[in-house]
Amino acid sequence: MPPPIPPRDYQRRQTAVQEGQMASGNLFGPISCDPPAVPAGSVHPVPLPSFYKQDKPIQTNNFYGNLLVGEQTLPVWTHPYSVWYSKEPDFIGLGISHTANSQKVFGDDPNANPVKYFFNPVGICSLMLTSQQFQHGHQLLVGECERFSCGVKFSCPNGSMTTKLVQGMGFVTAVYENITPMVKSKVGIQSFQQKQGSRLRKYVATLFDQTSWVIYSLGDLQLADSNTVVGTAPGLVQVAKLSGDERPYDAAAGAYVVDMTLSGSVHEVGRYCFDYKLNGDSASGKTIQWALPHQYTAFDQSTASEAVNLVLDSTCKGPMKAYLTKQFVMNEQPYPAELRFEPWSQLRGSTGYSQDRLNRIRQIANEEVEAFDVVTASNTDSMYTAGKILDKGAFMLYVVAFILKDAQLTKKQLDKMKHAFHRFISNQQQAPLVYETNWKGVVSTGGLNDGNFYVDFGNCFYNDHHFHYGYHIHAAALVALADKSYGDGSFLNFSKPWIETLIRDVANPSIEDRYFSVFRCFDFFNGHSFANGLFAHGDGKDEESSSEDYHCYYGIKLWGLVSGNSQLDKLASLILAIEKRAMNMYMLYRSDNTIIPPNFKANKVSGILFENKIDHATYFGLNKEYIHGIHMLPITPVSSYIRDPQFVQEEWNEQLGSVVGRLDDGWKGILMLNMALFDPKSSYEFFAAQSFQYKWLDNGMSRLWAVAFSAGIGG
Repeated sequence: MPPPIPPRDYQRRQTAVQEGQMASGNLFGPISCDPPAVPAGSVHPVPLPSFYKQDKPIQTNNFYGNLLVGEQTLPVWTHPYSVWYSKEPDFIGLGISHTANSQKVFGDDPNANPVKYFFNPVGICSLMLTSQQFQHGHQLLVGECERFSCGVKFSCPNGSMTTKLVQGMGFVTAVYENITPMVKSKVGIQSFQQKQGSRLRKYVATLFDQTSWVIYSLGDLQLADSNTVVGTAPGLVQVAKLSGDERPYDAAAGAYVVDMTLSGSVHEVGRYCFDYKLNGDSASGKTIQWALPHQYTAFDQSTASEAVNLVLDSTCKGPMKAYLTKQFVMNEQPYPAELRFEPWSQLRGSTGYSQDRLNRIRQIANEEVEAFDVVTASNTDSMYTAGKILDKGAFMLYVVAFILKDAQLTKKQLDKMKHAFHRFISNQQQAPLVYETNWKGVVSTGGLNDGNFYVDFGNCFYNDHHFHYGYHIHAAALVALADKSYGDGSFLNFSKPWIETLIRDVANPSIEDRYFSVFRCFDFFNGHSFANGLFAHGDGKDEESSSEDYHCYYGIKLWGLVSGNSQLDKLASLILAIEKRAMNMYMLYRSDNTIIPPNFKANKVSGILFENKIDHATYFGLNKEYIHGIHMLPITPVSSYIRDPQFVQEEWNEQLGSVVGRLDDGWKGILMLNMALFDPKSSYEFFAAQSFQYKWLDNGMSRLWAVAFSAGIGG
């Protein structure tokens, strides 16, 4: 196995790459194109599907993931539609569904307020794109798998049906080559009418559930029976659900999106753009694309002016609006320039420290730095657990170095941190990392050889990489910062190849980096990351912890600051600004939230947000402190940027204030430090009290950081 790249060589190569990126202002250029700084090898236990035109790293946490694993028959949500591969004997093809709010299922008790969960029915096959020839044998191929799109091909001996799946696509479009189209419906077709208004042949199918769908075709279509429409010639077929004015569909018919390109910049505002690549042509030269609330509330005027009179419900994220366009342009408020390393809150910023507070922080520092052995504690077989423990030690280091400015304590803690990190950077931990060459990414060897996906929360199956690696990235940024001022300054270059390999695994921004998929975790369309990796799931991808999501990108931002990489600094700032808007719509619910169903939002937090449902729960238990706390930890300077103070106080008053008193474990500390975001004085007094007990700290949480943070924002 090859050794890690020598830091000096890596630094030399990276300087040229980064200077080029910054000269062009390109947020989405490669971080690096060098081999990963971990050994390569191993055969992944999850086999690759049958591909066509696929010569690049494969997305593992993406919206079309169900088409890549298992039986490949579970739904994929492009929003507002879901599509799936149906193998039923009389219904072989691409199933299409859209569910309205009236179809949502609420439980456990549907009359409760708040309900525990809601979901949308799956498998309602309103329409299906298929062909008679599929009955005589076919093969499903996926290919051209990009970050925001993928291709699906039904191949049979004489021809094929191909469709491109793109997030927000207005039409589900199929291109038939040498085989004749067929459109079927399991709901049943009550009426089928040919209509005028398009350069293509246009039909409206009204189904027995009283929904209406428009179908455009290059050739004639005829109703054969109440379940089947047959075509006469190969070519293009497009379908869409009617929800208002038909004319925008007419103006867009004939053109369809085959891919989306992302661009952006961070100057006075954070701007990001979706540029849609079209095939075919339409009367308008544009196509229909659907936008989620966090997008259309951020649209610039050029995109907002392209709105048309069409609205469809999304599964979990409110009403989607349609736009006749070739581009989405969104603007976000700039990330606060002062929000960097030191304690900060929306309410008070950074307030500084009285001598009384500094004295108490110093007492706790002397106690905790001596007692906490980060080298031994981080020696685990879990990248997640080790990352949390390293981050705990790094927060302690920050306090003694930059709040207390105690050179002796800093030297002691810095030496411990560098020693602990050396184990991981040298890949000598209990479960070393490996760059696996099937799906192409950095995974823990724990569970890799025996296929046990329970090991380290499924890290080897690409679960939770932004959670796991985010802790390491953030901790390394704090250690590098302290080492510049109190050490020999060598840690940055020593750790850089390894840390930036982790960053590339999680958030590689460019197809030019052939070693990693683009933005494995963060989904620019949905506005947050997805944690679920190579697993088939009937409700799609999911995210359980909003806080560990944004902690990752906060860590990347700090790493960009400390390493002088302004691309990473600005890219992470943009992602955090998007998450601030999206998470406060879809995961963290103020009383004035209008996106989430009224009978669910009193839960205050989502719990697990899937593509097709929200379940007020966690994967590890149903205790209220679990469900809320996993959306808090770790509490850092960026927490208040995302977690709006009004929301935090409402959550405390309505859900948590009555719970925290009975807690006697690490969740108590998490909830009490979160309290600092609206009441820093009470939070400080809890952690500074002589009666404080260390059992009230989570394994990734430091009492020293808790008192310094709460005091530094007004406590």
